[in-house]
Amino acid sequence: MLARQIILRSLAARNAGALSRAYHGGHHKVATMNDLPVPQGDWQEAYQKKQAKYNAVLVAGIAMLATAIGLAKSTGLIQLNFSPPKSLD
Repeated sequence: MLARQIILRSLAARNAGALSRAYHGGHHKVATMNDLPVPQGDWQEAYQKKQAKYNAVLVAGIAMLATAIGLAKSTGLIQLNFSPPKSLD
């Protein structure tokens, strides 16, 4: 039994190099500054479009939060403790 384990371990150690992947030594192109994308168009226009979209998402999120808090308050799920309770129960 012990001899079998020793043989299996030696075979596994010998074949470990063949089973592992090696990503070195291949043909690849070295990245340079010429490979970067070149900016095109007006940055101010693109910035304003993005900000309009982000502001719409912000307003929608605030509206959903206010709706959720109002709904929870109106159904009695939460007590915001604006005033003392009506009863001590």
